[in-house]
Amino acid sequence: MDLDGTLTDARTCWQGSDIGWVQYYSVRDGEAILRMTARGLPVVPVSANTTRSACERMQLLGLPTKWLGTEDKPSAVIDISRTYDIPLNRICYVGDGLGDCAVFTMVGLACAVSDAHPEALRQAHFVTKARGGARVLEEIEQLIFHANP
Repeated sequence: MDLDGTLTDARTCWQGSDIGWVQYYSVRDGEAILRMTARGLPVVPVSANTTRSACERMQLLGLPTKWLGTEDKPSAVIDISRTYDIPLNRICYVGDGLGDCAVFTMVGLACAVSDAHPEALRQAHFVTKARGGARVLEEIEQLIFHANP
């Protein structure tokens, strides 16, 4: 999954030099991520974002941070596929921007948030009802586990 605009509402806020740039994350998305990982589903962030808030949020959720700071999302997703031994056609990727479109063409289930870039909406297999940062992962969790209880 992408972070900015997917797990967040795509806004940033400068909190001063001691803290840096911050974003707001949904607690409910965090809970959904914890439930998914508890069921053995790898949840992996892929983002150019390297802010302290993004890194700490992912670490608190027990998610890998190896693919934060990546500018080449398709290569990162290929690396994730190999690392977790999951074929690309079995990967669900959630994103919102133009940079996610190349990944959308590679994976089995491409999900865009409802307020995604128009091209991402066009290329997605599924569009969430939720906007970025507003319980997107909770909605995806329901989609995955309701279809596969």
